[in-house]
Amino acid sequence: MFGAGACSGGGESGLPSSSSSSSRTGEPAGATGSGAVAGTDSGGTAVADEAKAVLEKLLVERESLGGGSGVLVPQFGNTHPATPDGVVSVTFVFTCTGGGEVKLRNKAGGKDVQSAAGAQKCDGALFQTSVDVPEPDASIGFTATPVEESADGGYAYAYYVEKKNLP
Repeated sequence: MFGAGACSGGGESGLPSSSSSSSRTGEPAGATGSGAVAGTDSGGTAVADEAKAVLEKLLVERESLGGGSGVLVPQFGNTHPATPDGVVSVTFVFTCTGGGEVKLRNKAGGKDVQSAAGAQKCDGALFQTSVDVPEPDASIGFTATPVEESADGGYAYAYYVEKKNLP
């Protein structure tokens, strides 16, 4: 069963640069100082908000396809149903907090993208990868699984247009 974070679309934000391979950039997230404990309503919201703040702080203007955030659970993900006309590749960005590690898998057009798979330390750094869109209006998505008992933190993700065909 998948738990998905809240999804928002259409906003303008993005990555400082794009690359055709996976990369990690960023700096560890600072403590929020709230003293909230993950698993409680206020604690779960606090760790999700911390991950989202890390993602937003490190991104600059770029065409967004959507994104979201939430509390780490045993398995979660998101599928964006279709890319806009002319989009040939998408940048997927993910961050998580709380220590531990998360295994990530990306899909495009319903098929796994092996070159975009990876593991992410939940230290507030960004995981960024390029996903080629196999056909017009293809779905894109990801699944994430915390390693062992690393599900104590928050996450945030976003999809951005990387390349478009010129009209």
